[in-house]
Amino acid sequence: MIFDINIRYSEIERRKERWDRAVAFEVPDRVPVLHYLGARYWLPLIGMEKGFREYLGDPRIMLEAQLKASKWILENVDSDYHKIVCYPDFMWAEDTEPFGAEFIYPEDDSPWVSRPHLLQKDGDLEKLRAVDYVHAGIHGKILSYYSTMKEIAGDYRLRFNDGMTIEATDLVYMAGGGIIGPMVLAGDLCGVDSLSIDLYDRPDYVQELLGIIIDKSIEWIDDARDVSNGKTAFANDFHEGFVFIGDDGIAQMSAGHFEKFGLEPLKKLAGYYRDHGLKIMAHNCGKADHLLGYWVDDIRIDRYIGFSYVMDKETIKEVMGGRVILIGGIDTTNLHDGTPETVRQDVRKALAVLKDVPGYIIMDGHNVAPGTPVENLNAVTAAARDFGSF
Repeated sequence: MIFDINIRYSEIERRKERWDRAVAFEVPDRVPVLHYLGARYWLPLIGMEKGFREYLGDPRIMLEAQLKASKWILENVDSDYHKIVCYPDFMWAEDTEPFGAEFIYPEDDSPWVSRPHLLQKDGDLEKLRAVDYVHAGIHGKILSYYSTMKEIAGDYRLRFNDGMTIEATDLVYMAGGGIIGPMVLAGDLCGVDSLSIDLYDRPDYVQELLGIIIDKSIEWIDDARDVSNGKTAFANDFHEGFVFIGDDGIAQMSAGHFEKFGLEPLKKLAGYYRDHGLKIMAHNCGKADHLLGYWVDDIRIDRYIGFSYVMDKETIKEVMGGRVILIGGIDTTNLHDGTPETVRQDVRKALAVLKDVPGYIIMDGHNVAPGTPVENLNAVTAAARDFGSF
């Protein structure tokens, strides 16, 4: 099957050059733009609004849907998207099911953890230590789906309108390029309310749980990298030589609680992969200004991706500017609810602070909401041309 892409491949090459210059701390022709468009955004746009369960249940359907989505994005979204990535995509549900957590799989939405949470039913951490975190639950499905998707990808090709053809086999990557964060996983295992109380009532229990999560995460990431010779994807993207260790859960913690519970697990994970020659990519949703120094000085990250518009851009510039690749800063609520003009003004304000910071890339908060108008997405790039050119 051939997917005809109605753009020239030379445009993909221009986008890649712009991206490559930015992530090398060099000056591109303008600030690059990238949107995180996950499956829950584009499944309805390719005719699968009620097909979430179908998408997750069949590797061929998943592969074809991702190829259709890539075609739709390339033809409709004006951005610097250039890395077509197909991979076993279980959205944000893959990390705790291998521990034994149960998930709900709706037909019209991404999966979520069922209640009561696993450790609310049985808090024995020794059972978590004994889990096969690589082959159990959705991780086992990911391994199987990757093998199948690689095998059947030979049935598909992408053809650009200047004649360039790409074999889909070259676009299939293994999942497992990182974890969504030890504190997020702990919250999904305990329940966020219970975990918050445990920070005070059972601090040793929380620290032990986080240690188990890190050890198991290393097992999983290592195996995923071994299976794919290091070609692992995370969140519909591939960053060669990187491991993703973002953690939304820590953004809700005070600096004191973070130092007591969140810092050492992330340092251990980052240090392990840095010792193996890899770079570190981090993410926070929400207001996480108080964590920036830890990310740079203690965890020593190389990229900070999808940072929220609610964070203070002057602080990010001061703490991370020129030291870390910065990707983010655009108001996702305004992208969804605003107009092209309000989006334009939001981009203009972000660029007034961050344009001249080496390595800055415009992005939403790593979560474009379903139903966001494509006109608003395209207004970001239009504003980048007007206010972000060099």
